[in-house]
Amino acid sequence: MVGRRVAAMGFMVLLFSVATVQPASAYVDPGSGSILLQLILGGIAGIGVVAKLYWQRLKHGVSHFLRKP
Repeated sequence: MVGRRVAAMGFMVLLFSVATVQPASAYVDPGSGSILLQLILGGIAGIGVVAKLYWQRLKHGVSHFLRKP
């Protein structure tokens, strides 16, 4: 119950922040782009490692979810 409230509040904050974005005249230097790329690739690698560690649970959960009518 609390998890749903937190998720709903997070979604509302995300929706509000996306809805109130104003255009900016900004410059992103290549160093920042490199850091962002490393952040994204590190996140993808982290998700891959977690998926590998919990592969059996994930596989069981997905198969159980797909069997539900």
